[in-house]
Amino acid sequence: MKKFILLSLFTCAILISSNNNTFSKYGASDSTETVSKELCIVSGETIEGSGVKYVYLNKEITFCCEGCEKSFKKNPAKYLGSEGLWCPVCDEGDAKADISEITDGTKYYFCSEGCKEKFTSDSDTYLSNYKK
Repeated sequence: MKKFILLSLFTCAILISSNNNTFSKYGASDSTETVSKELCIVSGETIEGSGVKYVYLNKEITFCCEGCEKSFKKNPAKYLGSEGLWCPVCDEGDAKADISEITDGTKYYFCSEGCKEKFTSDSDTYLSNYKK
């Protein structure tokens, strides 16, 4: 009798195991796998396809549309937060949101008024250190 019960349990285990494998082949798995989708930092919407890519001081950012890219360029601090601000003159992450300058339609932030003045007088030199 013990052999019969063990054989029955073993058979059930094999059937259950093969059943899960069959379902997972066709996407009916009960696993908790998640597909990560990139979200636009401006709108919060899912980025379809390759999105709109923009490089801001060597940081590539992908947006869902050109409208979001324009919004970002007007006020990067709003979307990057104070920890994401970079002074292009000192090349350090200590820029302040209240010290800024708009050049070619993009807002840049600085750690001091001195850096802002240097940038204003020769922005091309400082921006040449970064990908465009």
